[in-house]
Amino acid sequence: MAIREATVVDWPARSAELEARQGTLDADGWDEWGQALWFLGREDACEHAWARAHEEYLSAGRLDDAVRCGFWLCFVLGHAGRVLKARAWMDRVVELCGDPPATPLQTTIRALALGAGAYDHGDARASIPLLRSAREAAGACGEPDLEVIATMGLGRSLAETGDPEGFALLDRVMLMIGQGRPSDRAAGPAYCAAIASLLARWDLERARVWTRELDEWCDAQRGLEPFRGECTLHRAAILQLGGEWGDAAEAAAAVCDTERQTSVRADAWYRLAELHRVAGRRDRAEQAYHEAAALGREVQPGLALLHRDAGELDRARAGLARALATGGAPAERADLLAASALVALEDGDLPAARAAAGELERIAAAFGTIFLRALAAHTTGEVALAERAGGALPLLRAAWSDWQRLDAPHHAALTRIALGRASRAAGDEEGAQLEFDAARRALESLGALPDLARLERIAAPAADEAGLSGREREVIALVARGWSNRRIAEHLFLSERTVARHVSNILAKVGAANRAGATAYAFRHGLAAAS
Repeated sequence: MAIREATVVDWPARSAELEARQGTLDADGWDEWGQALWFLGREDACEHAWARAHEEYLSAGRLDDAVRCGFWLCFVLGHAGRVLKARAWMDRVVELCGDPPATPLQTTIRALALGAGAYDHGDARASIPLLRSAREAAGACGEPDLEVIATMGLGRSLAETGDPEGFALLDRVMLMIGQGRPSDRAAGPAYCAAIASLLARWDLERARVWTRELDEWCDAQRGLEPFRGECTLHRAAILQLGGEWGDAAEAAAAVCDTERQTSVRADAWYRLAELHRVAGRRDRAEQAYHEAAALGREVQPGLALLHRDAGELDRARAGLARALATGGAPAERADLLAASALVALEDGDLPAARAAAGELERIAAAFGTIFLRALAAHTTGEVALAERAGGALPLLRAAWSDWQRLDAPHHAALTRIALGRASRAAGDEEGAQLEFDAARRALESLGALPDLARLERIAAPAADEAGLSGREREVIALVARGWSNRRIAEHLFLSERTVARHVSNILAKVGAANRAGATAYAFRHGLAAAS
């Protein structure tokens, strides 16, 4: 369904017009002025105008309108992070609605306020029946603004619990806006919240489509402040996925400089840090991670991957372990788990990598998005490759196909590196070099310097920079699989004493203190996949 052309609204002009009539405004005028002030980012003035409208409605005996106005004031205060005032207004609204409510609109708003409160307290499941009731009541009493907000809230809660109905409802929100059913008062927050939910659940196909629509809506709201930073940050995420890193960095930096909402600014600093990291700008990335952390943002897995690129595997694993230990919703753990698995592989810890990949697979199965499916297939394929257990190639090919479908060139290039390693392990060195060449072209185009450096270490035929002999390369590959000296001896038809001597020589040549260190060396230098 085609989305309507956004109607241009000049909020500064509208606010100035209402301000000029301030002395004669009735309740509806104060209500309209409150919206204009909200869209201009004048939160204190907005609160005053809507509080005045609320009291005027009560004085006129228009309880439904007073309740509706109080709800929007609660909504705006919550969006601005003014939690205590938002809760006070929510309690006021619920009290005015009564129990049971006297009118269908009061039934709608009471359920909507209680459902939103449950979600904000971290109980998505408890919010679901309340928001479902609010959605049905809003539709029945012909309140499209409240219906779209209730639909958005219900979709967000269901998506967070892994229920696929949630994504269908978020689509419904966008189509309702496209049909012109809600006013701008509801369209803006519904757009932003729905897209944020899609990005948080890694439904990037939907997010990419609806972000374009949000851009158009924002551009039609002259003077708009509240959603501008979020809209720009959503666009930066999509640009990064599509490989447009320069434009993404410019967008994220603009949000860092201009956004007033702390959580949005923190997310912008993290996005900017990630863009610096993948481009190899370590100092700038580290500074941006610190800015995000100072604003309360979790900076993993990005900071861990920065340490990984510098060979600081202990620091990387410690940061990831701390972040995973704090829990978090399943979808929020996905990128942490993928990074944990890959860092554990580099550190030679196959059990930890296997466990992380297994949890990621379960999350991908629960949410069913293409991104998570590809991420899980790539990660599990890397583990299978390290274990030499077979099955790596089909997993990695499936991941690459999904990355192509998502138009995600960076992820696709990383998967092609893994495909090259899998081809080499299967004895197809020519096929391996073809994969490496394709990955190299993509990474050069993106400017992904750390990944290019890693690729060059891997792409060279198994190196003997440490002076390892052919037999020693065979032994270190089996050590990297976790095999004992006895098992290696049986496999290579050697004595255990000979294998022990080879292991001792290997440790000395690669500068490792133990077998774990030799395993890490093997993975870093592409020797773990040697036959």
